[in-house]
Amino acid sequence: IVLNDLMFKNGSYTTQIDHIVISVYGIFVIETKNYRGKIYGNINKDYWFQYIYGRKYKFYNPVFQNKNHIRFLIRKFNELYEDEQYIHSIVVFMNSFKIGGVGETILTLGELNGYIRSFSNRVMTMDKCHQFASLLQEHNIEDKEEREEHIRNVQSAILYREDRNINNICPQCGSQLVPRKNKLGKFYGCSNYPHCRYVKCITK
Repeated sequence: IVLNDLMFKNGSYTTQIDHIVISVYGIFVIETKNYRGKIYGNINKDYWFQYIYGRKYKFYNPVFQNKNHIRFLIRKFNELYEDEQYIHSIVVFMNSFKIGGVGETILTLGELNGYIRSFSNRVMTMDKCHQFASLLQEHNIEDKEEREEHIRNVQSAILYREDRNINNICPQCGSQLVPRKNKLGKFYGCSNYPHCRYVKCITK
C-alpha cells in the first residue's frame, strides 16, 4: 500500500511525510529530495549542501528530518505494530549525491524499488497493513489552508534550527552541546552522551 503526501496534526504544528509504503515486510517512510546539481553531506551534520550553477546552498539534513517523522508516527500510531524496528527510514535523491557516514539508507530513485523488495521476512498481517493505512488516511489533512500554514511553519522552523545551531543546542535531543577534545582535535559533543552521540565540528 503506497500513500503519498501525508500531513498530520502534531500538537499545535503539522508534520508532512512524502511517502509511506506499508507491506507485510515492514513500513517504509520515505523522504524525497528533487534537488539538481551535486549534493554533499554527512549523516551526522545538521546541514547538507547543494552545488549548482557555481553556487552553494544549504538544507536541513533529510536523515534527521525523516527520523523526526518516524518518531511522530511511533508516538501517534504505535498500537498498530509490535516493534519499531519494522519501520524503515529511507532518503531518496533524484540526482547524484555524495554522503559521508554509515548506518542510514540513502538511495537514488532507481535503487528504491529493489531495496524495498529485498525485505522478505513477514512482520505484519495484511489486515494490519490495511488497518494502519486506513488510520493514516483518516488523520491525513487535506484542507488547503492548513497545508499552506504548514509551509509557513516549515520556514519558521528553519530559522529556529539555525538559531539553535548558533547557540550550540543539540538538534537530536535538545541538550546543550559542550566543548570536547580527542586525538583528532576539538569538537562539540552532546551533554546527554552516551544516550545521544551527536557531535558538531568546530570550524575555523
